[in-house]
Amino acid sequence: MLKGIIPMTYCFYNKNNSIDILAMRDQVSLIKKIGSHGIACLGLATEVNKLDFIEKKKIIEIVADVTNDTLPMVVTISGKNLKEYKKLIELAEYYNVSWIVFQPMLKKNITDKDCFNFFNKIIGVVDNKTLVGIQNAKEYIGVGLESPEILKLYKKYNNFRAIKGEASAILIQNEIKKYPKNLKVFNGRGGQEIIDNLLAGCSGIIPSLDGADVFLNIYKLFQQKKISEARRIYKKILPSVVFSMQSIDSLVCYGKRICAYRMGIKKIYDRKPGLIPTSFGIKLAKEFANELGRF
Repeated sequence: MLKGIIPMTYCFYNKNNSIDILAMRDQVSLIKKIGSHGIACLGLATEVNKLDFIEKKKIIEIVADVTNDTLPMVVTISGKNLKEYKKLIELAEYYNVSWIVFQPMLKKNITDKDCFNFFNKIIGVVDNKTLVGIQNAKEYIGVGLESPEILKLYKKYNNFRAIKGEASAILIQNEIKKYPKNLKVFNGRGGQEIIDNLLAGCSGIIPSLDGADVFLNIYKLFQQKKISEARRIYKKILPSVVFSMQSIDSLVCYGKRICAYRMGIKKIYDRKPGLIPTSFGIKLAKEFANELGRF
């Protein structure tokens, strides 16, 4: 079963708005090099809402090629229609991914009930041998499931055994109490409250890469029950996390810049729509990157 720190890839672009393949490969290599417990792609930090099917396919191929089965691979799947979901499921299964995470198909006026009905339909498409989860991120995308609906899916599908949440440690802990022990819960939120999330019962964290090396150190200390030392390290990275995690738009604008500067990438190109970086924001991102140091 997956656990630990599983960084989510950013999406780097060239000046002509195409995906920067070299930067993406370097990022995946780095996630592997720092000792991550897995690698995730096509989540909100990957700007999945701005990618077409060919680009999503390319990112999955890059991750699979660079990791070469040496790292558990998590693919978040979302699409414009059911056909695209199914094509991405086939691709993920072809590369033998460790975990497929479904985002709901976001349409105008979508409700929580629509969300449940969609998950209930799409989970059944996946091979029974592949671990399936859902991204339950009501705080960020506006719709999601309550625990009774999640338990319905758990009882119906024996491969639905994981949840990717985006909530506070208190809310997550309250949810975890309601679930069977083999329904694993991960949190994201850029690593906010990482120690409290682990104390609450989370199996791990799916943060973006910019601070993943620090989170790996914190996770190791947590496992060793060195909570005070883990909190001391967390206090040092917290200002950077707060800076980048004001919103998803802020994360892909400034969090990605912190990551890029730490990787040695000097020029970052943004894909619209999104935040337009300010000179002050860029200055702060460089300062946080300098404080964290090169990977």
